[in-house]
Amino acid sequence: MAAGFLGIVVVTSCMQICFAVSTLSPNFSVSVPEAVAVGETIFSLPGTRAGEKAELPCAKLEGDPYGRFNVTKNCTIVVANPLDWSVQSAYLLTIRSGVHNTRVKVELSDVEGYPPVYNETCETLANPDRKTGDLLFRVKLSAEMVTTSGDIVTSSELYTDSSDLWKAKPPAEWQVQTDNSDCNIRVISYDKSGDHQEPLQELLRNHAPRLTCTSFSKLSRIVIDLYDLKSWAGTTALDPLKRYAPESFVKRSDLGIVLMWSWSFPTTTTESFSCEAPAEIEFTMRMGSIRMSAYIEYVDIDMKPVGCPDGKYGLRCHKTCICKNGARCHGFNGACKCPPGWKGVACDIPKQDVSITTTPSDPRHIYISANITFHCKSYHIDAEYISVTFPNTTKIVSLGENEIDFLVSHIQPTNNGPYTCQVRDTRGNTLNTTFVLNVTNCAPDTKGARCDEVCGCLQGASCDRWAGCVCPPGWTGTRCQTKCPHGTYGQDSAKNCSCQNGASCGSYDSRCECKAGWYGMDCSKPCKNGRFGWRCQQICTCKNNAACSNVDGSCACVTPWTGPNCDQLQTSKDEQLLEFLVPLGSLVLLVAIVMAILYKTGILACSVPDASEEDKTLFELRRMEQDLAQSLQPGWLGLWEKKIKYLTPGPLIGEGMFGLVRKGKLRTPEGELAVAAKTVRVEDSQSYRDFYRESAILVAMHQQRDGDCRESNIVRLVGLITKSAEKYILLEYASKGDLLGLLRRSGNINEEGLIGNLLGYAVHIARALQELERLRIAHRDVAARNVLITADDVAKLADFGLARDVYATTQYVRCNRPGVDELLPLKWMALESIETGEYTCQSDVWSFGVLLWEIATLGKDPCYDGRMQLSFLQMVGILRQGIRLERPPGCPEDLYRLMRSCWRDVPDTRPTPEGIEERLLQLRRALLPHDVVEIGTVF
Repeated sequence: MAAGFLGIVVVTSCMQICFAVSTLSPNFSVSVPEAVAVGETIFSLPGTRAGEKAELPCAKLEGDPYGRFNVTKNCTIVVANPLDWSVQSAYLLTIRSGVHNTRVKVELSDVEGYPPVYNETCETLANPDRKTGDLLFRVKLSAEMVTTSGDIVTSSELYTDSSDLWKAKPPAEWQVQTDNSDCNIRVISYDKSGDHQEPLQELLRNHAPRLTCTSFSKLSRIVIDLYDLKSWAGTTALDPLKRYAPESFVKRSDLGIVLMWSWSFPTTTTESFSCEAPAEIEFTMRMGSIRMSAYIEYVDIDMKPVGCPDGKYGLRCHKTCICKNGARCHGFNGACKCPPGWKGVACDIPKQDVSITTTPSDPRHIYISANITFHCKSYHIDAEYISVTFPNTTKIVSLGENEIDFLVSHIQPTNNGPYTCQVRDTRGNTLNTTFVLNVTNCAPDTKGARCDEVCGCLQGASCDRWAGCVCPPGWTGTRCQTKCPHGTYGQDSAKNCSCQNGASCGSYDSRCECKAGWYGMDCSKPCKNGRFGWRCQQICTCKNNAACSNVDGSCACVTPWTGPNCDQLQTSKDEQLLEFLVPLGSLVLLVAIVMAILYKTGILACSVPDASEEDKTLFELRRMEQDLAQSLQPGWLGLWEKKIKYLTPGPLIGEGMFGLVRKGKLRTPEGELAVAAKTVRVEDSQSYRDFYRESAILVAMHQQRDGDCRESNIVRLVGLITKSAEKYILLEYASKGDLLGLLRRSGNINEEGLIGNLLGYAVHIARALQELERLRIAHRDVAARNVLITADDVAKLADFGLARDVYATTQYVRCNRPGVDELLPLKWMALESIETGEYTCQSDVWSFGVLLWEIATLGKDPCYDGRMQLSFLQMVGILRQGIRLERPPGCPEDLYRLMRSCWRDVPDTRPTPEGIEERLLQLRRALLPHDVVEIGTVF
């Protein structure tokens, strides 16, 4: 073979692999970086070229004990498994080519930053229920902007999936970098739409603006830098961007403004950031078909780690992990955390090792009085004997075994100390490892020197053995039962908020809720450009240079003008008196005539409502449910008003401590209509709040559908009666009663097709939850007793708060939260609702799971842990232990699995109403025989 051929090699252009090849012997030396990708060709023996067949086939003989390389028949060496310089820096491969052997020395070069380090501070748990493509974080962006006309515009966007971020932009317009070990994320993005280019470029000519977002915990921050690629080309201003972006990106001529987001913080906890934007930046935005300019007042960012699916990692969860043998894959950078007995970047190289592990493995579950099992084990070792030495120097020995398991029951501080596992192999080598037990914590919810005192913490607070309840931000008190006093927030209410002009301060993160007439981060800025009121939404009507109050719009007139709008000229006192007395006589006569007519017709027998009843109701709704209040159109209360004289109340069909329901008849232009008339029987503030909340929800639903509710699964509103002493909500009459009664009248649960048939009603309610979710309204009491069945066998969700006490008192428990006195459906409530009193669409999904359980038991009362009656603390304790309602006899496994998914601790991991409907339809198709007639129309 000619000497010239001895220098022929194959080099992959993407990796820039460099070879040093000896030409004086049949031995070759190849140098490759340890980060070379699996599947890359690193060397071809002389005399072979890519695509050509070798004269004689090749085969690998030795020098690769862990299968890092493959040798093809065509004499090409290919990387078969990930390489790791720290495990083995060189390989001496012997390759047979025909009748000759050739040696190839493969030397690895150390690559900086590879392999990535498994950093515990930014570890996120795997989330097996999430789909590939989901974001590692759930991100909520909230902003307040002031338009050039003075409007205050608020915007809030929630991003839970990568498609939310990338749907308006192809992925090529984003560069995401997370492949590092310092928990740093960097996103480089740009926008070619041109909407924001001109005002930003004008600003960037003067200086390089930076938007800094500081977390409320002060532990981390987000930095957003703006770069002008066109104006700054060839200058040092682009140097910070060049350090992270490819040179080809920085030199692109078609780009203008580039944003680079950088942040680094422990990704195991939720962080909230507050960002103050430069006041000079003007943005152009669209509101429907209207295009307007606005200045950003502030931007708030909430980031919650949710994790990637198993086997995926990265900000977009689009990268595939290489970890093997049960190794934990880091959700941030894909680093592998090897279990005992394995090593290498992918944890696929055997390691002679000895380990001590425990069951339970989570340190939070190892506490005084608990039981713990130790596992002493050797890996890939021919053990002669294995032994364990206890803290008191006693020892247990096992011959010819590679594992010892032993139990330490009812752990006490005397059990603390080192537990040493030692293994001696058949060659006389000794390996050992030590586990130091240091148990100082009491069992959950207990404290004290003897761990015999109960913490009883609320709001999900943790219980410390010596300090007692460690309250979450926003709460204080011995049991975290008290919200932070006005003007304070944070851990132990130790921080003072900066809200001005009477604004309330968020107890958790100090965000200000501005009162009418003010806006800004600290509510220090008054409405401008002739605006006033809440969020500066109303326009002043003052004239003739009068000053307008930013709070209520009242006018301070300038002489000689007067009147509410300062549009009337002042007159002398005599002229004023004459102008007043002339029409007064006519007015008195007219009032007397009108009063006589009203008295004659009997209308004066009814109480006259306050003219601002709708405004008062809207104010109350904004305090409880802002989204609901915003969805109501002006005049919503009056549009549904009916006269009391047209209602004929009938027999009582339900009553309780605070409310009652009667069947009635309503006279309409089309004739008499059967209705269910709901009213309050106790005149207190809570009852009337519930009355107007239910009215508002039903009106909002009808407004959304333009009054066409024929295919809605929310009970249909007929009208409201508010202008009388006795107020009514008039609803469609469901002749077949409630679902709970129907279930209890049903036959045997094992009857063929019965469960599948009844699930038709569940499909209807899943659709009702979808309607509520679109309006961001929580029902708060989804249960079989609150589902009505119409004459057409359609299930409709009813009772949005007013009549919840109408039913059996065993289904409702008196709330014991400070400052709250109401009956609550404890056994139907989500864990977070019991602990904090907050209700969401996800908490309604939990309640829906209990409704499914009611269907599967034909209306039995839920029973947790064998107990029918439970207090609030008992219920929280049971749910926190993972105890849920048991699978009912005869309940299909798939149906029970759906129930359990509704009862997950973390609200965001529960199924959506759309997903529930899809799964229920699949279940029904599987459960219903072809010859069974379905009840309940499925639209």
